[in-house]
Amino acid sequence: MPLLTITSKFDFNKFGLILSRYSYQIKKNDILAGIIIGVESNYALVDLGLEQICFLPLKEISIYPTMDPRELLNTNFVGEFLILDINNNSRIILSLKRLESIYLWNRLRQIDFTNMTIYAKIEKSLGKGKLVIFNGLRFFVLNSNIPKYYLRTNNKNLFMPFKFLEVKDYFHIAHVNSRLAIFSKVNKNLSIGKIYLGNITWIRDFGIFINVLGIKCFLHISEISQKQNKTPNLGSLYKLGDQISIKIIYKDTKRGRISVTLER
Repeated sequence: MPLLTITSKFDFNKFGLILSRYSYQIKKNDILAGIIIGVESNYALVDLGLEQICFLPLKEISIYPTMDPRELLNTNFVGEFLILDINNNSRIILSLKRLESIYLWNRLRQIDFTNMTIYAKIEKSLGKGKLVIFNGLRFFVLNSNIPKYYLRTNNKNLFMPFKFLEVKDYFHIAHVNSRLAIFSKVNKNLSIGKIYLGNITWIRDFGIFINVLGIKCFLHISEISQKQNKTPNLGSLYKLGDQISIKIIYKDTKRGRISVTLER
């Protein structure tokens, strides 16, 4: 239920008086100025110029991890607060973390993210993907878009390169791809028409995947069977780890894919 604002009982916040003149009703996601008037064990007390004191949970203080969130606040701290929730008992819950995230997101949107590579750390696993953190913002990346090396490592402080695939402003969601970021860095060293040595990493009925300079390249079965009268059994011709000479015939820079043929 929306709450009417009234003049604050505290000298600092006269903003409530201005709001009350226009019969303004606060609601979730409103951003109001306030002052911290006390810090308890699990929350801070905030005066927004409303009829009652508002509550700022310590977990809603900052998007950055800290040993003791109370170290970031002190009585008489003045700032803007986002109204996170108004529960059934008309208790108003505030957040600084959500507001900080909005400001960071808006700053990110001013950058040409389509051509930007970011370096982020994996925070935790979520089903078929990972949640990665970059400057306090969290992004989702599918496991298929993360090189196996990064999936296997136990180094939690390892920063990985990522390229943006999709950004949804309304939901503040971004999907990123580590494979594409690595491809963008190595791509300039791989030229169409040139011959390279690669190692077979995967054998399928329709072709072979080959690692060349850390990039997965694809050799289609049609490129192998040109010299044969029938479709070959790739498992009998090659095994994992075999080193073969290939020539690059096509590069898809947007999707990070390379097609190759056998060196003739």
